[in-house]
Amino acid sequence: MSSEQNVNRQYAKPGFVCSPSMGILLVLVYLILAALPITLAYLSNKHTGLSLWMELGKGAALVGFAILALQVALAARFKFADRPFGLDAIMQFHKGMAIFAGLLLIAHPILICASFGDFGLLKFGAGKEVNFGKAALVLLLLTILFALVFRRLHVSYQVWRFLHKGAVVVVILGFTHGLLMADDFTAKGVRICAGAVVIAVAGLFLYRNLIVPMWGRQRFRVLSVAPQTHNTWTLTFQPERGGIFPYRPGQFMFLTLRRKGFRAEQHPFTISSSPTRDGVITATIKESGDYTRTIGKTAPHDVALIEAPFGRFSLVHHHAKRFLFIAGGVGITPIMSMLRFLRDTGDRRPVVLLYGNHTERDIIFRDELEAMPPHLTVVHVLSNPSEEWKGLRGYIAAEVIKQNAGDSLSESDVYLCGPPPMRKAVLKAVKSLGVSARRIHYEKFSI
Repeated sequence: MSSEQNVNRQYAKPGFVCSPSMGILLVLVYLILAALPITLAYLSNKHTGLSLWMELGKGAALVGFAILALQVALAARFKFADRPFGLDAIMQFHKGMAIFAGLLLIAHPILICASFGDFGLLKFGAGKEVNFGKAALVLLLLTILFALVFRRLHVSYQVWRFLHKGAVVVVILGFTHGLLMADDFTAKGVRICAGAVVIAVAGLFLYRNLIVPMWGRQRFRVLSVAPQTHNTWTLTFQPERGGIFPYRPGQFMFLTLRRKGFRAEQHPFTISSSPTRDGVITATIKESGDYTRTIGKTAPHDVALIEAPFGRFSLVHHHAKRFLFIAGGVGITPIMSMLRFLRDTGDRRPVVLLYGNHTERDIIFRDELEAMPPHLTVVHVLSNPSEEWKGLRGYIAAEVIKQNAGDSLSESDVYLCGPPPMRKAVLKAVKSLGVSARRIHYEKFSI
């Protein structure tokens, strides 16, 4: 085994297990829990003699209810789940399963009404036990719709986050509906299972919203605030007590800054420093929204509460012969963490970085990138350069990739980070050049 692989192994598992077997186990647990209510209901023989439509309708409700309860677990940011999958993949799954649960619970009343041949039951006023279910369904659909469109409505992230947490009420309303209907719930096993689900949901909700905010974050102080460009700042954090949590190059954190005159908000940011750096960590943040617009006004000695680390976008998980890093704008931050790691550990594997920006003044870490060792080749591509610019112009397209890394693509692992339009275009370009999907790594973190 090479010295580079030994270093990778050291940082791939900093104090915890992230093996594929853990991922398989978690998937099996999820499937079992999602199927448990409907399994218990059918084992109780409560569905004997029901029409097909009625069985399908009740089954849809039980599975949908279980999936909704599991949504709370998916959003709890458990590190043992992040390690095999990455929080970005978990959140994408969380989003998809919310839509799937919504479809199941829409199907539930339609199938029930079909079994009776009376769709008038869909109206409100059919009894409080039914209206609890209808209220749960309406609230769920509004929650899903709002999650899909809140950015287009220019609603702040914090407002969305607060309202989204309220969706836990859907589980309570759904449980109440089932309990009052007293059909499937008359089976002892189903009652115990449903009750346990509600207790677990309440416990997870308290864990994420009470225990973690009070005891689950490490307290840091801002050591320095340094400008990187005209609108990008690097904040350096030092722990008030103890050492830095173990992390891998490329991971991110949830950061809450307590600053005088500003509201404390939690936001995810990449850790731009390398884990080889002792005593401090850094986050390099661009002014791109209501909150980050004030990031330069952060002052030394301000308090920072950090929950970390998260994510699997890191080179330590893959044994590549070469690296091709492609970044756009502030997407350089996780890649910079990896470049610093390669430099600091003396890793001599060849690296090409293609870095796209609008203008020269937008280039983050420009001086440090120019000082990288010679086996780390840096190529800047500007979409709106000045007339004096001597480098590449335009965008990082297939021709640019082929020109600067074409000879090494067959041996390179590709790491990509940038805004969604760029990511989609570059993914298409890299695949068109023959790079297999298993050698392309990127993070698709979204709300």
